[in-house]
Amino acid sequence: MTAAVQCVYCDRFTLRDDAKFAAVGLGRCVSMTDRPGTFVSPLYRRECGIFQPAPEAKATARIEWLRDLRSEGA
Repeated sequence: MTAAVQCVYCDRFTLRDDAKFAAVGLGRCVSMTDRPGTFVSPLYRRECGIFQPAPEAKATARIEWLRDLRSEGA
């Protein structure tokens, strides 16, 4: 059974694959090799069987970066 998770807390997630998508808050799961060009919301809750918890500092840095990004666009 998989639990509902957010990609922002996963070690497999990255916001560094494409700057233009990251600029609007989207990133990629490094496991999405079968779906090139697919970007996902880091905060959307989804079922994932391959979730790998990211180190706390990494997740915190992502959340802060996303928070700053959203405050700039407001």
